[in-house]
Amino acid sequence: MIILTLADRVPVFAGDYIGADRGALVLARSGVRMKLALGDFDSVTEEEFALIEQWSDEVIRLHPIKDDSDSEAAVNEAMRRGYRQIVLWNPFGGRADHAVVNLRLAEKNPGTVILRDEQNEVQALGPGVYEFAPEYAYFSLFALAESEISLAGMKYPLEHRKITPADLYGLSNEISGAKGTLTIHSGCMLVIRSEDKKKIS
Repeated sequence: MIILTLADRVPVFAGDYIGADRGALVLARSGVRMKLALGDFDSVTEEEFALIEQWSDEVIRLHPIKDDSDSEAAVNEAMRRGYRQIVLWNPFGGRADHAVVNLRLAEKNPGTVILRDEQNEVQALGPGVYEFAPEYAYFSLFALAESEISLAGMKYPLEHRKITPADLYGLSNEISGAKGTLTIHSGCMLVIRSEDKKKIS
């Protein structure tokens, strides 16, 4: 697993760290060793960039005029290096346009890119059977394509329900027992597990 830290405070995860742009500075200031720091670094001073270099095994400095965001470039680089589980930490803080890009990264990479902050975990999933522990208060589902799903162990179960991207009723379900099961018979779903209050990790 690799953790792409985009900004904010540093989570405690077992895995390799990549600092994306200013997220690399957060890691460096926290004394967390990075496998890679990547970004255009146009929001850091030269003194701060020197600190990033000190705490990273490798630095890739991108040209500020580019077609992809720093997080997209970091995800692509992580996948190129063989990582198959990529956690983007704090993907929703700050600018709404960057939040949309990070959601699209999850959509484009089902089962690989996971978005997390202190209140949410978001991932896209394709056909299969998935079990979830009740770690979060709410369990929400949104279709990314025409899909057919079943839900068991939930407050609002479903059985072979067809669901489209226009359907919004998948909001705020809850796991009712020791585990909840999502079966995606066809299609692709965006799974959002969330809390009203920030989780302390």
